[in-house]
Amino acid sequence: MIKVKKQWLWIISGALFGLLVFAPLIMILFEYHFGKHQLPFKEVAINFYREAIDFVSGALLLLFVFMGGMMGYLIFRLRADNHRNSSDATISDLLLKGECNSIEFKSSFRWDYRLQKTSKEIEFAGLKTIAAFMNSTEGNLLIGVDDDAKIVGLDKDYETLRKYGRDGFEQYIMQSVSLHLGTENCKNVRVSFVASNEKDVCWIKVNSIKTPVFLKHQQNTHFFIRAGNGTRELNIQEALIYIRGTPRI
Repeated sequence: MIKVKKQWLWIISGALFGLLVFAPLIMILFEYHFGKHQLPFKEVAINFYREAIDFVSGALLLLFVFMGGMMGYLIFRLRADNHRNSSDATISDLLLKGECNSIEFKSSFRWDYRLQKTSKEIEFAGLKTIAAFMNSTEGNLLIGVDDDAKIVGLDKDYETLRKYGRDGFEQYIMQSVSLHLGTENCKNVRVSFVASNEKDVCWIKVNSIKTPVFLKHQQNTHFFIRAGNGTRELNIQEALIYIRGTPRI
């Protein structure tokens, strides 16, 4: 829906450009050149705007509107294709590199493929990774990708949401971060989506921060860090040593 709105915004903007800028400019130059005016160009332009209805027929105006709209649409498509190609290439790089201290794959955020139902433990696993990235080094969490770097998509997660699709999924992610990691940490999470083979992948970029981040889950508080290509929980003593001894950026 958002993409469709942006598309029409570009089309309408292009149509207005064609009507209000392109058409007058072309007709002014045409009239100035072939009309052999002795008047300065500025005077010709002013006269055009004063008597525009005499210079341009309705059909010609519609032609400029159409041309401007098409130009807006083509610019929108070009920008969208460039963005998609750039994102796909980056996602491909992450998939090729595989899981490491800064990359983690999750098949889903809510759906348990083994039990075939939603699971709070699955959510907990995703939030653990986000918390660990914040406490260690910035990282990338790809949801909709299994441990073998195969894209499985987000359809199962989408079906569990009140609001189906990307918008509903992003809202649920941010609500979970706010509830379990703290609202102040939402600014350290950037959510985007990439479509590959008609399957969505959610790409969560997480910033590491100066202050320690604790994960609240079932009335317990946890502290996680990245350890190699996995996430490790520290007990209170280990967490204190880690927080005191780790340089915070």
